[in-house]
Amino acid sequence: MSRDPIRCLLAMLGTDVHSKGIRTLAQLLRDRGVEVIYLGEHNTAEGVINALIAEDADLIGLSYSTATYLHYTRDLMQKMRTAGVGDVPVMLGGLIHADDEPALREMGVRGIFGPGSTLTDIVDFLQRVTSKSLPGAPS
Repeated sequence: MSRDPIRCLLAMLGTDVHSKGIRTLAQLLRDRGVEVIYLGEHNTAEGVINALIAEDADLIGLSYSTATYLHYTRDLMQKMRTAGVGDVPVMLGGLIHADDEPALREMGVRGIFGPGSTLTDIVDFLQRVTSKSLPGAPS
């Protein structure tokens, strides 16, 4: 595994404003050695893709607390493919209904973390999909 830092872009798409979870995750990931690019709320797919490219992020993490995630995630995944960055891993967190997980995975979402997910679950996912290890992690 590479020792280069994991660069994780975190954002919320659309009008969802319940950002406490993603802000907490951003700080916890920073504390673990992840370089977090935090875009906050009210982003568009185009804005996330532009930031992904400009920041050379390894993956995207999106947070949702409303049922709009299918629409916004589908739009993002399609636009990522069009922009030539469809291979960048995407993870979702928040209030994701288990019944929607197959559709999200079919869209290309690689990680889904709902209530009950642990920081260890997320960190293990980040290391696996980026082939990078965090400081203090076994090589």
